[in-house]
Amino acid sequence: MIRLVVGLVVVLVLIVALGWVMRRMGKFSSPASGRLRVLGGVSVGTRERIVLVQVGEQQLLVGVAPGRVQTLHVLDKPLEGGAGTPGREGGPAEQGHPFAQRLRQMMQPDEKRQQ
Repeated sequence: MIRLVVGLVVVLVLIVALGWVMRRMGKFSSPASGRLRVLGGVSVGTRERIVLVQVGEQQLLVGVAPGRVQTLHVLDKPLEGGAGTPGREGGPAEQGHPFAQRLRQMMQPDEKRQQ
């Protein structure tokens, strides 16, 4: 009985490990993954985020909340240095990220932006 349980556990661990490796290698990525990338994100609440998404040559600023995704702004020209790591999430540790800097600049009142 012990051999049966140990064998079952080994098989389950192998399935989970193989799934993780395949996911990391990108074998299960969608066909749009080359054209659709998340360039950065900033948390603006406990469950709300603002995310910069690149679709082809166009960049979109998207608000993400539980049960809702809404386009906030379509950028006329792409942000400089916007080609970040796909799937990379912003946070307090990424205060130097170009997207976070640009978003902070855009959120400031007009008087501070002009200086």
